[in-house]
Amino acid sequence: MPAEPADRKRLHRKHSEEEARRWESALREGDPILKIAAREGVDPATVSGWLHRLGVGISQGRHRVAQPPLACSPGFVELLGKGREHVMRLLAASVWGFQATEGGSEQLAKFCRFVGLHHEGKGVAEVAEALGVHRSTVAAWRRGSDQPYLVRLAAFATGSPPRPGFRLLPLHLASGAAEQSGWVQVPESLSKYDDLLAVLRQLQPLHGTPEAAAALGIDRTSFEAMRPELFAYLLAMMAGDSSKSGGSQERFASMSLDLQLTMKHADNERLGTFVCMCANSLGIKMGRIADKAPSGATRRGRSPSAAYRWTSERSPLLAWMFSTCLGLRWWERTSYDQLRMEWILHAPREFRLRFAQGIADSDGSVKHHQVIITSVPNTEFLARVLRSVGVASAHAVEEGGRSLRVYVQSREAARLPLFNEIVAGYRFQKLAGQRRVSTDSPREQRARSAD
Repeated sequence: MPAEPADRKRLHRKHSEEEARRWESALREGDPILKIAAREGVDPATVSGWLHRLGVGISQGRHRVAQPPLACSPGFVELLGKGREHVMRLLAASVWGFQATEGGSEQLAKFCRFVGLHHEGKGVAEVAEALGVHRSTVAAWRRGSDQPYLVRLAAFATGSPPRPGFRLLPLHLASGAAEQSGWVQVPESLSKYDDLLAVLRQLQPLHGTPEAAAALGIDRTSFEAMRPELFAYLLAMMAGDSSKSGGSQERFASMSLDLQLTMKHADNERLGTFVCMCANSLGIKMGRIADKAPSGATRRGRSPSAAYRWTSERSPLLAWMFSTCLGLRWWERTSYDQLRMEWILHAPREFRLRFAQGIADSDGSVKHHQVIITSVPNTEFLARVLRSVGVASAHAVEEGGRSLRVYVQSREAARLPLFNEIVAGYRFQKLAGQRRVSTDSPREQRARSAD
């Protein structure tokens, strides 16, 4: 019989039974064969061969199994291998407004352990038993599907890190905020207008928004140029008439808008349509819903009136606008707490004017020689914004020791115009009945003054 080739000789011949007994002991203490082989500096097949020779039964998951690679990048696997706390620190530094629920934190810890066990060569059954989860869960994790939401967040943050001073933010949430989409980068704080422009350049209008703008008299070219101004107007509506709900929610900080305008003025329907178009221009879903019947103090009033109503989706972008752009904390309210937005005083004039128009369309009234805006507790700030766009007569008036209203001469209000010329609502029309009101947009005014 021909001699057995050298490379076919049994690998265990080079090792002693004493070593094999040591390997058997380690196996019984729970060490997998791959770990034993790595520690001893031998081939796993050698360990398996000796254990078989000694009559040691090797159950599924304890023998050498070639595990498929994880559906994760090497850098992300390395991060997960460092444990939950490292992942949480990455998320805190990279993702705006995320919240870790207790269950989410536990799932993240299990996933990090799963990565370590997989690296040790343990199979699906053994990993499932060690983590106390179903085998199908482990199989899905290995394929890269059905991963915990914090794992998906960390994977995105690792693959698309934000630039310095910015954080990642999703426009849209689904499945209780466990799913996110429409990622953009937003500044952690807002101190200059250019940082806001960097956000706006990332946002895409919803399908049909240019057509909705055209129905309001804004052509496509003007619409693109006006998008920062539309942001300013929506921001003002958040500080005024629009109700805000949300804040620091489970899994993600998010907010929605609820705009209700009295039916006593039919042109309020056009105002609500314009506000919706402003939100849609940012990629935020907002639309008309069923009108609201008179309720509360409105129902008990002398002439009860129903209200037109529009609502938006719940979006982290709206929460960022409330927190970072308006400078308010989650528990603060625009009716009681002052805005902290000094940055707007350094924005272009047309941006500041659109913001002032949004406040005026929300809280303004027209008297014989004056326009009065009730903007507690932000009267002093609003007067500064108005003076910054050339309204020299803008001043706050105290009543009972509190600044309650801003007064503007009708002549100056008409020249701006202080009420939005696109909406041309009942306030605009009343002012036009007293004065010749400018219908030029802020950009047209700037171009004319440049000439």
